[in-house]
Amino acid sequence: MTSMGRRLGLSLFVSLLLAGVLISQGALWWLERDQRQALSLQLRDDAAGVLAALVTGPQGRLMLDTSRLHPAYRRPLSGRYFVVLLGDQRWRSRSLWDQQLTLPVAPGVHPVLQAGASDQQLLRFRGEYEKEDQAVTVVVAQDYTPILTTYNQTRTVVLLVWVGVLLLLAAVQQWLLRRGLAPLRQARKEIEQLRGGKRHELNEAVAQELHPLVVEINRLQRHTEQQLQRSRHALGDLGHALKTPLAILKNRCTQELQDSDPALYAMLSEQLAHMEGNIRRALGRARVAAGVTASNPLRPLVDIPLLLKTLEQAHQRDLAVQLVMPELSAQPFDRDDMLEVLGNVLDNAFKWADSRIALTVDVETGNDRRRLTVCVDDDGPGIQADRYAQVVQRGQRLDERAAGHGLGLSIVSDTVVAYEGTLVLEASSWGGLRVLLSFPYPS
Repeated sequence: MTSMGRRLGLSLFVSLLLAGVLISQGALWWLERDQRQALSLQLRDDAAGVLAALVTGPQGRLMLDTSRLHPAYRRPLSGRYFVVLLGDQRWRSRSLWDQQLTLPVAPGVHPVLQAGASDQQLLRFRGEYEKEDQAVTVVVAQDYTPILTTYNQTRTVVLLVWVGVLLLLAAVQQWLLRRGLAPLRQARKEIEQLRGGKRHELNEAVAQELHPLVVEINRLQRHTEQQLQRSRHALGDLGHALKTPLAILKNRCTQELQDSDPALYAMLSEQLAHMEGNIRRALGRARVAAGVTASNPLRPLVDIPLLLKTLEQAHQRDLAVQLVMPELSAQPFDRDDMLEVLGNVLDNAFKWADSRIALTVDVETGNDRRRLTVCVDDDGPGIQADRYAQVVQRGQRLDERAAGHGLGLSIVSDTVVAYEGTLVLEASSWGGLRVLLSFPYPS
């Protein structure tokens, strides 16, 4: 949502900038065009004034009376100039000094500015007149540089002011976007808490626009939890329904065959045990596959000390139990699954430890995602390194998993695999066995 706000802000800023530049430059171009038209009218009036300065002399010929001219025409390089052509006579304003004024070919205002002295840009007008039955050409020019300078300065100031206004608008718009998207960010945070088991439903006291969405998410969450509960209950009922016939076959049929047909008894006992193990593992995988619900997350600070206390009471051994665990909040893993895994691993540690056990629980952040890690150390006899693979091998019966160490139920490895975790065995620094469990957070 933050990136979306940035994209909206950037697109709005660029759009307003382009619109402002086009509008301002168009307005300035129109203003400059009006200024040039006004100056063109002034040049026509100046040409008429120069023409009026032509008077009849003593010999009856036209001559230029400079006293009738504007004083700017007598001041050198004043920015106002003229040239008068009358037959073979030619008059030029004193303001031209030693500069030359290029005469336009066609009458009227010439659209191209002529470079003059002192970086002047001259706008020129040529007028064709008749006075005293004589053809007279008057060319007047005026420096256009002040207007160009004012135009360029105004364009720069307008552009800078517009950019400043846009930056201010962008800041206000970002603030409005952050304020407007705050309910979405809060909803996202609550959804993460919902997935992690820290809450049961989303807060429905939200903006009117988001209320229908939040209500539907809560309905979906309740429906999902109900479906998961039904699935778990159905799996439990199925497990009990299958275990009872197997128990009857195992207790009655095998006992009758033990004396009459030992070979059949051994084969039937082995197959029944194999069926029982397969059913137990299949039910365990199906139960784990149902996933974690927000109503039953693992709470390490409460559940793990209670598990240790229960094991201590069950084994009644004088063992030093060390628990290393930070202040962990609720974890997004099913409590029953995690306690069953930890219970089996710790149960074996309690059985085989000589004097001490260490349990370390932590949350690690790697390059991919966060992981819940568990390490169990004991100072018992341990397991030979070449037996590690056999211990964690799936599909073996319970009595084939680990010689001499009794490492646990099949649900341990099945649960680890179902949660896409890892189970590693290695020698402990105390001489016994170290069990390392790692469970990645749900993505």
